[in-house]
Amino acid sequence: MCEISSSICSSPIGDLTISYCRKGLHSISQISPINDQSFIPDEKQTIEIQSSSGKIPIPESCLNWLHTYFHSPNHLTKTPELCPNIISKNDSFQENVWRTLLNNVHFGQTTTYGQLAELTGNKNAARAVGTAVHRNPFQLIVPCHRVIRSNGDIGNYAGKEGNNVKHWLLKHEQK
Repeated sequence: MCEISSSICSSPIGDLTISYCRKGLHSISQISPINDQSFIPDEKQTIEIQSSSGKIPIPESCLNWLHTYFHSPNHLTKTPELCPNIISKNDSFQENVWRTLLNNVHFGQTTTYGQLAELTGNKNAARAVGTAVHRNPFQLIVPCHRVIRSNGDIGNYAGKEGNNVKHWLLKHEQK
């Protein structure tokens, strides 16, 4: 069992909520009220802890990664540790999709649901890949925003509520 702590941090795409334990991150996502209507990016916004709860301090590796992603992306290094209780080494299809996305689709690249299915070793599983991507608890770190439709459309990010965020993230990665 993990002892979970959480923090809210500011970022250029709005406040992020980050949950973690001593073993690594459990989740990272935008605060729920952020959607296409309320999304106002601020590229100058720094990564700052707004509040924290729990006994464990937020991993510095996470804060450093977020700062680098938004402000010095050419210097991105190793991703923060992800808790093995969330993304284990077992053969779960969903976790395999997350690991494949994390390890094979790099900053500034995109892939399609079908290509990602093929990378996972199951070329006919594009819809299942879409489900796994939708369930990704590690926004930005496991880059589900880099998965697009085969016709070039961006698809639906955050249940259709975050397509402006996805557009901004893809544009940010093309700079």
